[in-house]
Amino acid sequence: MAASGLTEYFSPPKKPKLDKASGESSSGSTYRKLRKYDPYDDEYIRQYILYYYQFHKSEYRTNAEVIRDVVCGAISQHNADTGTRLVFVDHVSASYRWCAGMLYWITFWARDLASSSPEPKLYQTNVLWCGPKVCEIQIFRPKPTDEEIAAVQVDPPPPLYDDVPELPTILFTVTGPGSGYMSIPEVSFTRIPAEVEPASSSKSTP
Repeated sequence: MAASGLTEYFSPPKKPKLDKASGESSSGSTYRKLRKYDPYDDEYIRQYILYYYQFHKSEYRTNAEVIRDVVCGAISQHNADTGTRLVFVDHVSASYRWCAGMLYWITFWARDLASSSPEPKLYQTNVLWCGPKVCEIQIFRPKPTDEEIAAVQVDPPPPLYDDVPELPTILFTVTGPGSGYMSIPEVSFTRIPAEVEPASSSKSTP
């Protein structure tokens, strides 16, 4: 009985008959001919438009779906590397920038099913996403508390300069204690003029 059921379940569907009015051959072949690119062929253009819209409508994903895919990919790799059993709950915030792929910064809720108290906790991840999969997880950690962040002492940024020698260098100096979000200190900056003299815009005449 079981074998019979499997046979019926996996039986191939019947091949559809071609519409003779479509202009296709009525030979024994059940597949339509592939049309070569021909900008003067109205039927080719019509099929191209149909495929174009069907593809883009079926491939469309919302921002929430993209974020979920990225986070779930990072969680899956983190679980494999560390033996945790984290499962995604919801995302809190996300940002990205283009690089050799997409670099995401995401804060999200997840619970560890391997924990004795699998209550959802906040996590952060910094993920390099290439094509359909994770390329590299640069950060994956529980989100630090405000107290933990405030306890960390951070030096002022290093001098900021550009590859263009004509542009100035910017120096940063801490001028006051931390205040506000994450206890960010008061920092002033100074522009150091470029030492390269600009080229003359006009040549002197003798």
